Amino acid sequence: MHNRRQIQPAITACLADLDPIAAAYVRQVRTLTGYADSIVDDDDLHRTARTTLRLLFEMIRGEDRLAELQEYSERIGRRRALQQVPLESLLRAVRMDFPFIWEALSAHTDGGAAALSEAVTWIWSAVERHTTNVQAGYLDEISRVNAELELERTFLLRQLLSEDTSDPQLHSQAAAALGLPADGEYLVVVSGDLHPNEFGRLIRSFSPDAVLLRLEGVEFAILVADALSPKAEEQLLTIPAGVSVPADGLSEVAGMWRLATELSAWAEPGRAATLERHWDKIAAHRLGAIGVAFARRTLAPVSSLPPRDRQAVTDTLSIYLDTGSIAETAARLYCHRNTVINRLARITSSTGLDPAVPRDAGALRLLLAVDAAGLARGE
Repeated sequence: MHNRRQIQPAITACLADLDPIAAAYVRQVRTLTGYADSIVDDDDLHRTARTTLRLLFEMIRGEDRLAELQEYSERIGRRRALQQVPLESLLRAVRMDFPFIWEALSAHTDGGAAALSEAVTWIWSAVERHTTNVQAGYLDEISRVNAELELERTFLLRQLLSEDTSDPQLHSQAAAALGLPADGEYLVVVSGDLHPNEFGRLIRSFSPDAVLLRLEGVEFAILVADALSPKAEEQLLTIPAGVSVPADGLSEVAGMWRLATELSAWAEPGRAATLERHWDKIAAHRLGAIGVAFARRTLAPVSSLPPRDRQAVTDTLSIYLDTGSIAETAARLYCHRNTVINRLARITSSTGLDPAVPRDAGALRLLLAVDAAGLARGE
């Protein structure tokens, strides 16, 4: 067979028999995994098969149906994606067009399949175009749906992390979209300088069900505090990340997100930054102008010391506030304990605050944090 004219009668006969051919095709498709229990009804399958086979037969006959077939094939792919037919099942169903067309043409051709050798290329080409377009439509629809879901998820996440939003319904929707329980205590963990994959791996190592998220380039996780074992809590504190205190319910997650984000700046390799360890830095930043004014006035006598003396006094105070021990402070500074006592006395006489008094010690820690951040010096 050397030209299409010789298969025209067979194609015409097949076009006249489209309904029974399509019906046989539907029965066969129903045996495929993904179609047996799908929401695609028989009428949909029959209409789709009938139109597709008509276009393919007409293309094989030599008619220009490329644009029409592409549009229809892509529409099939998009519809099946929305109907949640697995892509593998869909492509198997689409490629079944070839044997159905081959058998139908063979049945209406003198000499049967042996006389159709030249038609193989035309049939295969038409079916492959159809398959490619169906797959393109399917993947395009999946991408579109995923993009919409991601937009919705991001919107809900922003609402959850916004301290201006107090709508319980939005919080519940966000929890559902993120896979979080509606009630409970949550920990927010914000990555420091970790690579995203490393952060995710470390979190998953002790909390496989953690919700890993990314917003505006920041990697973080929301953990269900009640679900963490004591061992998991210990492992969490070894991740270089900012770890919030537990949020009591979804309405507090936004505040904990802000806290963990601030804390992440002070995370260290092998050690998380927590409010217990860094409350003074958090307070220094949040006090703003009030903290600056307090530090400028209170630390003025210390700030006026020669740089070397000033550094020695502030280092001594910082270590003493961390340890509460004169002996330990002296050991770390490689100096005599009397030197430590004299420096602390100098602090008391200069600022009016005694490091040995808990309330004054807290104020001094705050002042050191303001000073270290350069806020009082306008840095």
